[in-house]
Amino acid sequence: MHKSIFPALVVAATVSLSFAQDPNLHIYLAYGQSNMSGQADVTAADRAEDPRFLVLRAANHSNQKVGEFYPAAPPMGHSASKVGIVDIFGRKMVKELPDSIKIAVANVAIGGQSIDLFDKDRNKAYVQNAKNKGDTWWIQYLDEYGGDLYKRIVEMGKIAKEKGVIKGFLFHQGEADYQMNDWPKRVKKVYDDLIKDLGLDSTKVPILVGELATTAAGGDLGWRNSAVAEAASLIPNGHLISAEGCPALKEPNYTLHFTRKGYETFGERYAEKMLELLKKAEPEVPPVDTSAKDTAVAVADSSVKDSSVSVADTSVADTSTTAIHNSKSTELAIRYSSKNNGHLVYDEKRHKVFISVEKNGRKWLIDVTGGRNR
Repeated sequence: MHKSIFPALVVAATVSLSFAQDPNLHIYLAYGQSNMSGQADVTAADRAEDPRFLVLRAANHSNQKVGEFYPAAPPMGHSASKVGIVDIFGRKMVKELPDSIKIAVANVAIGGQSIDLFDKDRNKAYVQNAKNKGDTWWIQYLDEYGGDLYKRIVEMGKIAKEKGVIKGFLFHQGEADYQMNDWPKRVKKVYDDLIKDLGLDSTKVPILVGELATTAAGGDLGWRNSAVAEAASLIPNGHLISAEGCPALKEPNYTLHFTRKGYETFGERYAEKMLELLKKAEPEVPPVDTSAKDTAVAVADSSVKDSSVSVADTSVADTSTTAIHNSKSTELAIRYSSKNNGHLVYDEKRHKVFISVEKNGRKWLIDVTGGRNR
């Protein structure tokens, strides 16, 4: 094995083992009011555990520790939460994504409350005003979240960044603020504050903003969906999730919540939009050039022993290159590298070491581990 490369490989391998963060753990931060906490009755199927769908516990209940990951099962938010958007979202995501990916959701939601309860600059005054008016039925759930919803979302976000990757925000709120003219701007402020305080890149972390139960479905506040659309449009990486065709639940005093079927349709739409965004974010990698001559590695030629290669996962860090796997012989990859001025590339997302080489005007990444990604 080439002497100048071998020590570097050992160091890189050691570094990769020391990482606690799992790039395949995708975490979503959800917040809002009752439709986000969930209002549909819980079934046995909702309690069925999927090892790839987790809850990052954000509320203090169920004998589970806040800030820890558990198999996802309702209640996903506070102790009175039922089944809603996040339950359906998570199960749809794990169904559609590769088996190597796990999905976790931290849900911070309380019914009937204004966007001001999520605003770090307004929440204390909002809570005090509610107490002054005797509107305290929901304070017990606020206490489960540590008494400050914004602070709890940030706490969950910091854990999420340490343990996995924050992929987006899920948001549904607005019924309580139907008379608030500047509600869209306040929604944007909360998102902007979260992006800043968590040190996130807004171009990479979208927010999905769901419509209220529509007028066609009997929703009392369907007419406010123009404001919901405005909120989504104010945020460059905001995306509107349609509630069209999602049945609404007619209750004695109002029609604001969705039926079980409504949540199923709505939650899947959140997931479908997120899957679409994830796909768009994948880097484009040019096809393997099989016409290159004088290489020590035979590309996609199964007749050549100990040197067959295949196209690798295209999510490697260096998107200007074509990545290939050496399926059997690491030493062959090193030998090829030494002839073509190769150097090591460490992919933080996959925790893998590649050798980058340039041949015939093309750049290649050779996976020295010999493994195959799904």
